[in-house]
Amino acid sequence: MTITADSLFDEVGASYEAAFADNGPLCAFIHQASKKLPPNSRVLDVGCGTGKPVAEILVTAGHEVHGIDISPGMVKTAASQVRGQFEVANMNTFQPCQLYDGVFAILSLFQLTPGELYSMIFRFAEWLNVGGHLALAVTPSTGLLPEKCTYDPTWDCVWMIGKYWMGNHTNEVFRSEDAWARLLQAAGLVLEIKPVDHLFCPAGHENYTSPEVQLFLLARKVEPQALLGPYPIPIVETPTDCVDNLNILTDRFVSKELKSLSNKMAVNGRKVLVLGQGDNWSQYVGRGELQFLPKTTDNLPFASDAFDVIFAPWTLDKLPSLNRAIKEMVRVARRKGSQLVILQGAPGNEAVMHLNAAARSPQIRHQGQILQEAAHELTEQGFGLISLERVRAHYEFPEEDLPTRCSVAAECLAGMTHRQHPNYKVIKHVLTARMKLHFQGSAHAVGMDMVALVARSSDAENCRSN
Repeated sequence: MTITADSLFDEVGASYEAAFADNGPLCAFIHQASKKLPPNSRVLDVGCGTGKPVAEILVTAGHEVHGIDISPGMVKTAASQVRGQFEVANMNTFQPCQLYDGVFAILSLFQLTPGELYSMIFRFAEWLNVGGHLALAVTPSTGLLPEKCTYDPTWDCVWMIGKYWMGNHTNEVFRSEDAWARLLQAAGLVLEIKPVDHLFCPAGHENYTSPEVQLFLLARKVEPQALLGPYPIPIVETPTDCVDNLNILTDRFVSKELKSLSNKMAVNGRKVLVLGQGDNWSQYVGRGELQFLPKTTDNLPFASDAFDVIFAPWTLDKLPSLNRAIKEMVRVARRKGSQLVILQGAPGNEAVMHLNAAARSPQIRHQGQILQEAAHELTEQGFGLISLERVRAHYEFPEEDLPTRCSVAAECLAGMTHRQHPNYKVIKHVLTARMKLHFQGSAHAVGMDMVALVARSSDAENCRSN
């Protein structure tokens, strides 16, 4: 039986520091990375552990350290021996109050699922100032014993399922050196120094009979908006008739953040239009006067200035002219005080990644390309007050029987987008097999994280200022 990360690190406690703190090449890498940061930088230490050696080196270099760790015991130890701010937090749900000049994740990413690991690098990029640095220490998959590995084709990574580590069994995920380089580029980061790897054998622990490979990566943020990735963004993509209109709000869909966003926009007395979804959207918007247009179209059958809020969740993928669709949304929105909300998949959206890997062609369109083009047209149309935010969501599959769960999940995912595909049955069969591996990490959920582009008219801002 595997152990959860918080229980694991509470259990190993001080023995973890004793085993891993005396690591000369790692300490040299942290010193080198700290010198790339501006003086007095604000730095996030993800999976800070006991605070040594990472936070201690950064503080000694004059930087302000904010450390997070899922283990209360580790956080207590770090706060007792290193100057800084330390708190108990899960990196998957952590939301920083401000941006950082540096994010350090040193030997702390192994126990994420493949989807979480992919998404986490994008979230690190979101948390960085442009020009900020991401420092990683990982074990590359090329340093593992092949007979103990399971390849995951959806994410191009390797699992070690039930790995024995410091007296416990864990599920861990690894990427190759090339895969790490591609992922950093996809998140809008460039390598700052040549990656360094070495062999390290933890001290004083009988479970280690051979050294482990450690790879050190330092990358700099060059793209201002990670949520538009993966980079590079395609220049041109065309819709396809083989992908159905995406009805995301199945009875399996769960998102507190979408409900919060919707209720914030659709207050009492406001007229709200929801495009491309049925009236099941009403469970996410309990206020406001709602009107639905389930069929995706770029010719809206409404009078000008008819709505205060327009939601367009996953509706721009198939339209022959995205620009014409945006112009129509602007036309039916009230010029003063109105808001347009476009929802597409976030980078690393698990449902999209599985669907694209299973179906091969056609692919669900690149969300960054859609949002970038939409933002440009909205600005041209006077809705230039634009923000992007991640909206966490997932599909739930509570079935206890694993084969049933895999089959139901495959039916749910394939049915959203590819029901009209000539190879629909094949796609569903491939998804069923992939779900068996997916549920090793996320036992009952498939991620459906989204990006919300919220646009307000410049007239609304001028009116408020006056």
